[in-house]
Amino acid sequence: MRKLVIPKYFGRPSIGLALFGCTNRPFYHICVFPDRALGRRYESNILEQVGTFDPLPNSKNEKLVSLNFGRLKYWLGERNAHVSVPVLELLGLSGLFPIHPKTFVRARDNREVLKAKEAAAIEAASKKEDEEVAPEEQQSVAAKV
Repeated sequence: MRKLVIPKYFGRPSIGLALFGCTNRPFYHICVFPDRALGRRYESNILEQVGTFDPLPNSKNEKLVSLNFGRLKYWLGERNAHVSVPVLELLGLSGLFPIHPKTFVRARDNREVLKAKEAAAIEAASKKEDEEVAPEEQQSVAAKV
C-alpha cells in the first residue's frame, strides 16, 4: 500500500503529462507532481490536475487541450514549479508562454515533408502523362507505315 506523499518534504514541484489512456488510445492529464524524481504513472503521486491533452485528432482534425490557467499561474508563480518540455509546447501554443523553439523546428520539418510529397506526386503525374502520350505516338507511326 502506498503512503500519502507530503509535498513539503520534496523539492520543487513539477508540471508534466501523466498517461491515463489505454493501448492505441493515449490520453494525458496535465498534472502537478511533488518532485521530478517521482514516477509520472502513479496516481497517488499527483498533487493536482490542471488540464488534459488528447493527442489523437478528432473528426475535425483537432487535438484537444484543456487548461486551468488560474491554477497554472499559481503553481508557476507562487510555487515555482518546473515545467516539462511537452507541457511548455502546449502552453506556448495556448498563449500563456512564448512559443517553444521545438515547435518551430517541428513545423519546419512538417513543411519539408509536405513539399517532398507534393513534388513526388507531381513527378508521378508527369510520368503517367508521358506514358499515355507514348502509345498514341506509336499508333500514329504504325498508321503511317
